[in-house]
Formats: sequence, C-alpha cells, structure tokens
Amino acid sequence: MEPLERLILDRLAKVKEVQETNINLNVIWRECGGVEPADFVQAWGNLDAEELVHGEIYSGAESIEGLGKITAKGEEALRG
Repeated sequence: MEPLERLILDRLAKVKEVQETNINLNVIWRECGGVEPADFVQAWGNLDAEELVHGEIYSGAESIEGLGKITAKGEEALRG
C-alpha cells in the first residue's frame, strides 16, 4: 500500500470513530497536506478498487468534492 493510500485510510478511520456517516472527502484531502487533487483521486481509486473505501469523488483543478468512508476491509488493512 502506498503512503498516500495509508494516510487516506488513517484519516477516514479517525473520523469514523466519531462519525459513522459518509465523510466530506475535501476535508480528508486537506488533511493529507498539499497532495495534488489528481494524486488523491488516483489513490482513492486504488483503495476503492480493493474495496477498502466506499464513496463518490470528484476533482477540480484545485479541489476535491465527494463523500466517502472506510470499509471494514479497509480498517483491517490499516491494522495489518
């Protein structure tokens, strides 16, 4: 798993501890510290393909929009 993918899972898992609903992915992207939107979308796509996250993501030139959350499989991958 790539470092950005692990960071995304980590941030989603921390938010899930206090909020069970889908999470604003713009917030998660910002917490990843200056990552290009295209890189975030690619990492999200990799995680989604492995069923580690679930949600819809849209990117602009300088922003991310969408809602998503970590799956049980994603939580297991993060612990492992």
